[in-house]
Amino acid sequence: MELKRWVAMFCVALLLNGCAAMPPQNEMEARRETQAKEDLKTLEPPASINFEKPLTLEDAIKIGLCNNLELRVADFNREVANKETLVQKLRMLPGLNAEAGYERRDRLRKSDVYNWKEEKDVKDFTVSELKDGAKANLSLTWNILDTALAYVRSGQAKMQEAALEKRRHRMAQFVALDITEAYWQAAAVEDALDYVHAVDKKMKAVKANIDEAVKLRALDVMDAAEAEMRLKELELTIRRLQADLSKARLKLSQLMGINQNVQYTLYRPPIKPVVAALPHPKELDIDRLEEYALTHRPDLFETDINVMIQKQDAKSAFLKLFPGVNLFARTSYDSNRLLLSSTWNTVGAGIGWNLLDLPARIADLKRSGKTVDMAEAQRLMLTVGVITQVHIALLDYAIKVDRFRLLEDTYTLSADLLDMSKEKMAVGKLKQLDVTQRQLEEMASKLRRDESVVDMIVAHKRLCVTVGIDPLDCDGSFMGGRSGAMADTTPLKRWKCTECGYIHTGPTPPEVCPICGADRGKFVEYSGADDVESLSNWGKNAGSGEPVIRPSGNTGGTVSPLPPSPASDRFASGASDQFLWKVQVGAFAHEGGAAKRIAQLKDGDLRLGDARDADIETATVNGKTVNRVRFKGLTQTDARNMANELKRRGMEYWLLPPHSAHW
Repeated sequence: MELKRWVAMFCVALLLNGCAAMPPQNEMEARRETQAKEDLKTLEPPASINFEKPLTLEDAIKIGLCNNLELRVADFNREVANKETLVQKLRMLPGLNAEAGYERRDRLRKSDVYNWKEEKDVKDFTVSELKDGAKANLSLTWNILDTALAYVRSGQAKMQEAALEKRRHRMAQFVALDITEAYWQAAAVEDALDYVHAVDKKMKAVKANIDEAVKLRALDVMDAAEAEMRLKELELTIRRLQADLSKARLKLSQLMGINQNVQYTLYRPPIKPVVAALPHPKELDIDRLEEYALTHRPDLFETDINVMIQKQDAKSAFLKLFPGVNLFARTSYDSNRLLLSSTWNTVGAGIGWNLLDLPARIADLKRSGKTVDMAEAQRLMLTVGVITQVHIALLDYAIKVDRFRLLEDTYTLSADLLDMSKEKMAVGKLKQLDVTQRQLEEMASKLRRDESVVDMIVAHKRLCVTVGIDPLDCDGSFMGGRSGAMADTTPLKRWKCTECGYIHTGPTPPEVCPICGADRGKFVEYSGADDVESLSNWGKNAGSGEPVIRPSGNTGGTVSPLPPSPASDRFASGASDQFLWKVQVGAFAHEGGAAKRIAQLKDGDLRLGDARDADIETATVNGKTVNRVRFKGLTQTDARNMANELKRRGMEYWLLPPHSAHW
């Protein structure tokens, strides 16, 4: 009796201990404090990392790929999926059930018997079971249908594990891209701060000279006030740069998965070799980029795996239509001494089929077929999205390169103006305060130029990630030639429409010309040489703004409306040329005419109007040398705005869309 009481108390204690209960507030606070200390200790960088040396971009990316918290979670997801694969494989094993028990009754299991001759119950004084006894069974069962379903599920689990691996790879690429952006932003701001501090010292020296001159009444008090105001503006610039640096470093620490209190010094590599190593947008072929992205993007592999998973799910739904077949073998033991044998073996087979469940399973099979179609549609949607992303990334890189070129020229010009102002000040033709203004303008130009350098580098890395290349491996080597089986079977060619001059790049000409609607037979292989235009064609409909001249076959030129320029069509020239427009403002027999036209546009509202914005192209037409002026790098809106400005000035012009045969 005492033993039963202790057993009951133990069971009640175990039950109460297993019940979920909200801990008190003080216990939660103590637990939170302990957990916070453990988390901070986890965020400490590994001892193998030496932060005493300057931190390079490669080191920052490697640290981030090892310690980034999002990637850690992705690693745990992969480990969970790996265990799930093992679970599904083990479920393919047959069932082996072992049973044993002991029973004791307070009285015998006695029963009467029926005498069928006398048709009455008769007392029986024999029993087949005793008051106590032990029994044991060992059964081996195998359900063929369940084994087949477990085999399919194990394959699905393995595919899911592979999909998570691809997802983790894609996530690592984005983490590396974010680290690259934060690293270069922080490095650029540190360079800017060093430069601004140097300018600040010069400005303070100028301010001291001006204050001394004011005391001697050589300068007006207003000059000192202006110098003070510029110093305040410079101080505001320093504060803004310091804030930007703090944000960039905090973001970099977060991406690397380390505590923001960890101190490190960034290695600032020379920027010119980095910029020189970047490819020019015209060197990048959109077809090669698309092909590489469609064959290497990890998320595309993930969609392929998802389609296979849905197909396996459909296979499971099909197998569930069949009846279940069970095979079993069992060995038994009974300690009853009244039995002739205490042990015996049993084998058998069975079949089970829930007929009323068949309609639901047929509907489930149809549902799984639709999920396969949906997965394939999602894959196609992602394919279209990848193509669009590649085009946008290439355009963004081309725009960033063009912006850097313009800002580099602006900075060079401001530096030259600063040098000239110093020379004029040395001979007394310019005041020192005016030189400081040039100094501030030169500083602002440099800061904008440096920001454009970071934007250009990050845009190039983003282009690499868009096509599926890790930022550390983005050396441009994938641009050099076509990869995979397509390299030998489908070489790229250029095809020209003989009706409108549209240029198509691809292994074969298009079915229909997207500009004029001509069929494939109107396309001929194009060598890339520019067509020679007649001088008279350049003067037709000058100043109309909308019409452009397009050659019709080989029989001269005809005027037709400006065609739409679909962004999805491919054009064989540079990456930015696919989207950016040109405006031709004249054709002149002498070079002086082209220079004069540029001088006339020097005060234009939209462009700077000098040789950095316009190309003076020379061509020989009908034995005559002709110079034509073309403003380049314009969006469609800017091109039309410039055309309206030229029209107001009464100047002739031609709008040249990217797909124009006159390009």
